[in-house]
Amino acid sequence: MQSTVVLQSMFCDRLSNSARGTRGEENGKKNAPLVGDGMPRLLTGDEFYNQVSEHRRAAEEESCSQRKEGRAAAMAVWKEAEGSAAEEKRGTSATYKEEVRLWEEERDCAKLEKRRPRWTKPKQGKLESPLPKPTLDDVEEDDECGVNEDEDIDGNDSDGGSLEV
Repeated sequence: MQSTVVLQSMFCDRLSNSARGTRGEENGKKNAPLVGDGMPRLLTGDEFYNQVSEHRRAAEEESCSQRKEGRAAAMAVWKEAEGSAAEEKRGTSATYKEEVRLWEEERDCAKLEKRRPRWTKPKQGKLESPLPKPTLDDVEEDDECGVNEDEDIDGNDSDGGSLEV
């Protein structure tokens, strides 16, 4: 019985040493595994719960920043395209205004000569509809970036069921 305990403790020591040797460098990194050292953990303990919540918060912030960067890039492309479309719109509008000015001269001349104008007033026609602004797939993604649902109004983390008095 005692020899079995001694052998098991030696085996556990050897395993923990080998785990520390291969993953010891990762413990200081940002993406270190939560249970990577081979040691047992109390999964409902406050320390482990805080590590998990911090790990999730960091992952959410990273994904949120990536979405923001992606949206900023999409907005830059949209602004460039919108600028060129606005230039085309201004050119079309200037052409239309020039045609109307020429028609008004013809109309005024026709009034003086007491005849009908030779052509009808030009119509502007339909302008191109504006390009749709890039948006997020759904509104909930924007909420995830700003507010953490696990936090209370006063900023304290809630574990979902315990009451502190």
